[in-house]
Amino acid sequence: MPRPRKRNDLPLTVPPRFVVEGSDAQFRDFILDLIAYFHRLDACRNGFAAIAGVSPAQYEILMLVSRTEGVSVGEVASRLHRSGAFITIEANKLAARGILDKASDPADGRRVILRSNPRSHEILESLAPYQRRVNDVLFEKLDARRFRQLCALARELVTSGDRAVAMLEFMLHEAKSAAA
Repeated sequence: MPRPRKRNDLPLTVPPRFVVEGSDAQFRDFILDLIAYFHRLDACRNGFAAIAGVSPAQYEILMLVSRTEGVSVGEVASRLHRSGAFITIEANKLAARGILDKASDPADGRRVILRSNPRSHEILESLAPYQRRVNDVLFEKLDARRFRQLCALARELVTSGDRAVAMLEFMLHEAKSAAA
């Protein structure tokens, strides 16, 4: 699909290393493509969740917990970049439906440990054929080397993203204070 013509009279919004021929248009296209891809990732996650009969957030929790021998609510929250309170609410819903098990951590009774169980394994077994087929298409452009590179890059970008969001929150606070 042809891309719309770019305006070149707007201020540059990227570091010089991303400027191509005096323009940040290539960077803007990159961001739009990333957002479009992430929308598709989100749609696939939502579809997998629907097949599994859980919400998208519960699907993420189920996938993470099922691949561990037991994980604390705090660890799940950290890995999924969500609040502990949110994870607790969603994990409680999964536990109430018999999809996950919850127990106190024997080493620290204040911590709650989440574990998979036969019901979660049953759900994931039935979901796996769909995931394999969709993921094969979703990531068809990656060979093993590019996959490993993208994994490393994604982890680095999440860290940078966390820092950027914190900086933006500070800047929003500054902007609101200056406007008051």
